[in-house]
Amino acid sequence: MLTALIEFIHRLRDAAIPISMVEALDAAHALRHIDLGSRAELKAALAAVLVKRAEHRAPFAALFDISFAPRRAEASRPAGAPATLSPPLPADLTEAAVGEGGSEDLLAALLEALRRNDAGALRAIAALAVQRFGGLDVQRDGSVQYYLYRVLRQLDLSNLMQRAMRDGGGTGADARRLGDRLLQDEHRHRIEAFRRLIADEIRHRLLELKGFAAAEPPIEDVDFLGASPTELREMRNAIRPLARKLAARVAHRRRLRRHGRLDARRTIRRSLSAGGVPLEPAFRYPRVSKPDLYLLCDVSGSVAEFAQFTLSLLYAMSDEFPRIRSFAFVDGIDEVTALLEESAHRLDVRHLLARASVVRADGHSDYGSVFGTFWDVYGRGALGPRTTVLVTGDARNNYRRPGLDALRAIKERARRVYWLNPERRREWNTTDSIVAAYAPYCDGVFEVRNLRQLGDFVRGLA
Repeated sequence: MLTALIEFIHRLRDAAIPISMVEALDAAHALRHIDLGSRAELKAALAAVLVKRAEHRAPFAALFDISFAPRRAEASRPAGAPATLSPPLPADLTEAAVGEGGSEDLLAALLEALRRNDAGALRAIAALAVQRFGGLDVQRDGSVQYYLYRVLRQLDLSNLMQRAMRDGGGTGADARRLGDRLLQDEHRHRIEAFRRLIADEIRHRLLELKGFAAAEPPIEDVDFLGASPTELREMRNAIRPLARKLAARVAHRRRLRRHGRLDARRTIRRSLSAGGVPLEPAFRYPRVSKPDLYLLCDVSGSVAEFAQFTLSLLYAMSDEFPRIRSFAFVDGIDEVTALLEESAHRLDVRHLLARASVVRADGHSDYGSVFGTFWDVYGRGALGPRTTVLVTGDARNNYRRPGLDALRAIKERARRVYWLNPERRREWNTTDSIVAAYAPYCDGVFEVRNLRQLGDFVRGLA
């Protein structure tokens, strides 16, 4: 058991879930106080010791199901049939579901199981529904949400709940209204529990088919350029909590750095109130220098999502920066600071294309033209020693002139110039990517593919 626990902890660390040595020892000690034959107790104990953040619960659950998979019911599986984590199905239900009209029989069996709240039957029906409607054997590259949608679309649980309410009536006007509300709440809880059973069954089958590849990473580690619409929504919801956390860390770091030189004059003046005893020494703390930010964001193609997350995070931490000016570009550049303030700092590319002059010619990225225009129109008179310029984009210039002279002028005038690239480092300088040409004129070029890397950069910037 200890060997399995150590391997499980290594897998959690590989999934970017931080586990310290002390926490690993606590997990080993927790095994003494639970029934090792109960997966529920084991999972709850390890989660209480090892999981410290809400976003780590999903990958923890997936890796736990892989590392401590339940024993398969070998006796209930026919010879030559594939192994499954699902409970054995009732024979009558299986036969009914195979033939024509099986869907109605399945729904009728589900309705009866919901009325009786039969946990065993509900697990078996969930397994059969995933087998019939999920399509995991045909298409294996989907997510849990995708397969869950396919199954629920066929079951139509909302109509099922209405049928259950029609069949379970009461007597008396007042008693009936109260009973209907109680019955509706009870059926809603049971259907929600059944939906969770379906999701668990889909997750188990994906683990069987894919192994560790089925374990979904934390939302902070999902790449911007490859995220699904559901993952993009989760990432947008994670921006505000991430900004609050980063702001707290930056404030704590600044407090720790407040070590100034002793101010003898003020210390002596304070000591007069204590008879010349320097009870309260005074210090000359260094003044914190906060940079003015100029954001140049490429909003062409798939990198527009990355620009949106960068702007959202930096504006959420606007208290850490005295001034932020934002510019969007494709092959033309325009300031969008006022537009972002009108839209609560949310970047809508279609809105920008309609109200800002970010497209000048053919709508393909032209960094050379953008840098030249920015320097001539904005940079020459606005940049200074307190300014930090932040460029977000993939540096794919469509084989056009790079505009190095303008970027060099920006670098000489500004305090710092940083470049954030959402592509993997191994994809830099391939085809029309010219990161290497721009790097000498930047104080740093960073690979920022996900929220974790973006947060690390912003924390260092502030």
